[in-house]
Amino acid sequence: MQKIFNIVNNRYLILTVITILISILFIFTLFNLQIIEGETYRKTSETRMVRSETITASRGKVYDRNGIALATNVLSCDVKIYNVKAEVEEKNDAIAKLVTILKSNGDKVYSSFPINEEMTGFNFSTKEAEDKWKEEMELDTSMDFDKIIEYYIEKYDLSKYSYDKALQIDMIKIKYEGNLYAYSLFSGVTIAKDISEESIAKIEEQKNTLYGVTTSKVSKRYYPYSNLFSHVVGYVGKISSSDYKEKKDEGYTINSIVGSSGIEHSYEKYLKGTDGKVQYEIDSKGTVSTEKVTQEAIAGNDVTLTVDYRLQKVADEALETCIKGLRDGTLIKDRIVEDASAGAVVVLDVQTGEVLAMSNYPNYNTNLFVNGIESDDWNAIINDPLKPMLNRSISEHYSPGSTFKMLVGIAGLENGAITVDEKILDTGVYQYGHKPKCWIYSQYGRTHGYVNVANAIKGSCNCFFYEVGRRIGISEIIKYCKIFGLGQKTGIELAQEDTGKIAGEGIDEWYLGQTLSAAIGQAESVFTPIQIANYISAIANGGRLNKVSLIKSIDNESSGKSVPLSELEEYSKKYTGVEFEERNLDIKEEYMNAIKEGMLSVTNETGGTTYTVFKNSNIKVAGKTGTSQVSSGSNNGIFVGFAPYDNPKIAVVAVIEHGGDGTYTARVVEPIMEEYFNMTQQDKQNERQQNVVKNGVIF
Repeated sequence: MQKIFNIVNNRYLILTVITILISILFIFTLFNLQIIEGETYRKTSETRMVRSETITASRGKVYDRNGIALATNVLSCDVKIYNVKAEVEEKNDAIAKLVTILKSNGDKVYSSFPINEEMTGFNFSTKEAEDKWKEEMELDTSMDFDKIIEYYIEKYDLSKYSYDKALQIDMIKIKYEGNLYAYSLFSGVTIAKDISEESIAKIEEQKNTLYGVTTSKVSKRYYPYSNLFSHVVGYVGKISSSDYKEKKDEGYTINSIVGSSGIEHSYEKYLKGTDGKVQYEIDSKGTVSTEKVTQEAIAGNDVTLTVDYRLQKVADEALETCIKGLRDGTLIKDRIVEDASAGAVVVLDVQTGEVLAMSNYPNYNTNLFVNGIESDDWNAIINDPLKPMLNRSISEHYSPGSTFKMLVGIAGLENGAITVDEKILDTGVYQYGHKPKCWIYSQYGRTHGYVNVANAIKGSCNCFFYEVGRRIGISEIIKYCKIFGLGQKTGIELAQEDTGKIAGEGIDEWYLGQTLSAAIGQAESVFTPIQIANYISAIANGGRLNKVSLIKSIDNESSGKSVPLSELEEYSKKYTGVEFEERNLDIKEEYMNAIKEGMLSVTNETGGTTYTVFKNSNIKVAGKTGTSQVSSGSNNGIFVGFAPYDNPKIAVVAVIEHGGDGTYTARVVEPIMEEYFNMTQQDKQNERQQNVVKNGVIF
């Protein structure tokens, strides 16, 4: 037993000795690492820190149906700043030098600090917005601009730069941006965009003292025809802090550029692409020693739209010319409509529902938003009473006026309330309801006499459609509005589409007088131009209601693959929330022909309301004018039409707010028809080649 005890005791002694020796070895090693070689290893570790950065993928391009680039990319240089390991004074001096370099070359600091261009106050549009920002920044809402600037000067230790107040404010903007997005040694924020070559050279010269400052070549969005497609293509901008919180798990960074409106927004998923990754070895002051791309960036998909650049250009010019001509009296001899103000044009392919042109007046310059819009430009846009950012084609609704009479005529024919040959006497004053008058009686003291449905459309006879409306009732008018897609979203692939409203729908108490007004397109019925255009397309093509679309295809240039049509359809439904089903309306050909004959006589026969506009055209256009009353000012003018009559290809709707009369609005449509039917494929190909050369776009 004693022998066993001695063995165990000896083993314990041996283990104890070994443990002590190992501990001494560890202590010596730690002493060597931290004391003897500590400084060397600290310096080495500082030079071997790794910063991982995103390589922003080139955004997919947007083309018109013929390959003309509407949104593309050009190279530019941005400036980022990181919160490096340096004394506060060193970092502030670096920022001061950077600001001086930028300003000396005409470049500007990019920041979300809410200050106006003159640096004399904030750029909030309301006091409520200003107070909300102050609360978010934990500032006393009673503090004025000067007090807040003083607060940030003290907070960021900028008092030594008091000799130059503008410099101090620019430094505040940079420090504010960095703190807002929690910049660090490993995560920077963009504080200048698209800087000049002169600034790039100066920054490179002084990079050893510009602590935390880096420059990088980036792909910048560019819109060759900015104003022309502002409401269709839209624009991009820096991701907001709230959107970043929602999207950071989807690969977005605090510096990501995202679609903010139009197709840029609605098809962000496809346009964005997949970002890459690059790793930099840096020291504590952010100086890069090596870099390695660990994941290549993959460019976004290209989106081809259904719109035609040339047709859009003509529509834009025609709409603007007509509005200005009405205001200054150059459009119609001896006729001035001083309050003619804004409008919209929609051109659809009647067979497919594709949007060939969508024009709005006024419009705006989308390129202003790419690098962050200046506050003066922003205020000019949002304070414009004509609302240039409003897409009137889909987001504004208008009374259809007499352009609604074709629908009432179809409803009457389908119900058997009238026949194509029945003639109804226009007595000037309708004897039912509130005894409304026909417009021709009110203006000229005469009547249309006995007219059938085609003649009633030609002369826009109110009394005829009062009678049809009385015979069928408001419920049938509502029914046929829905059949033709009025008062319902079309599901076009853009945000903020308006639903419109059908007179009488959902109302319990309804009177005959209201039905009479509804039957001529007045009352409470209001529809968007895109809805009206689709309704006219259904008449033109003989009774098929199409799904309106702006998307032709989505393709990946590098892989050569296209997104399947079925996927695009599902995505469109999910984005818009609209389940729009194409459908045949099953309306008798005889009835459709009677309606179309009436529309043809409007433009092609003496006495038609737009005969003087189209009489010299070699294109057989069918149309209808509408004049709708508004609460104040001149009436709205509307014209709808399709062509050619014998084999319809396109439908056009034009609306001018306070345009006075639909007859005037028809002058917007005539050049659009001429352009569409005179274009050749060679013209389109030449236009695309000129676009590439002229704009130097990147493909």
